[in-house]
Amino acid sequence: MSTFNFHGPVSGEIQAGDHNTQHNTVYNSGISTAEALRLATDLVRELGPAAPPEAEAVRAELARAAERHEPPDHGRIREWLNTVSLGVGTGSSALVLTEGIMRALGG
Repeated sequence: MSTFNFHGPVSGEIQAGDHNTQHNTVYNSGISTAEALRLATDLVRELGPAAPPEAEAVRAELARAAERHEPPDHGRIREWLNTVSLGVGTGSSALVLTEGIMRALGG
């Protein structure tokens, strides 16, 4: 059996073991879904009543993933965060929060 070293984030299905008989799903997003959820909650609070629906969608997806102990849908969250970041000011705390959530998702 071979040994492989991974020097960075690993995400998705990993097939390992003799003849690829062991299947494990490994998710490494840098920080926990709970921490990303805290940042998303802060983002919705920061944007207030003018928050775009995508900000709440990010928070809801992270809450769903945390509740079910599943990885969040990173692709959808990134799309929503891109939309949110288009509407916030450069250097604003909302932009810092969107970037923090992106980093939490490994991107």
